[in-house]
Amino acid sequence: MKKIFTFALVTPMGIYINELFYTCPKAIEGQWFYRAALYGTWLLPVIYSKEAEESIKVIYDGEIFVANVVPDTSKISIFIIRSIEKGISLIGK
Repeated sequence: MKKIFTFALVTPMGIYINELFYTCPKAIEGQWFYRAALYGTWLLPVIYSKEAEESIKVIYDGEIFVANVVPDTSKISIFIIRSIEKGISLIGK
């Protein structure tokens, strides 16, 4: 598995790279996303693999942290709505 060193963009929605958003406890603890909303986005060095997009390694302040992909909320919402509709249809039977 080839590791790639590059830069990701810290945004109000998460750490953005390759059309995905990521988060980690260090980002939440440091209020990175809130700071990005207030002061603007910034670049952050990361290491990732195209074969394992579910997580990346964030390099910050001389340490490496694992950041995990943020689930697609629109897909989750559609899933929840379909589950509710299915449940309602079963109640009527």
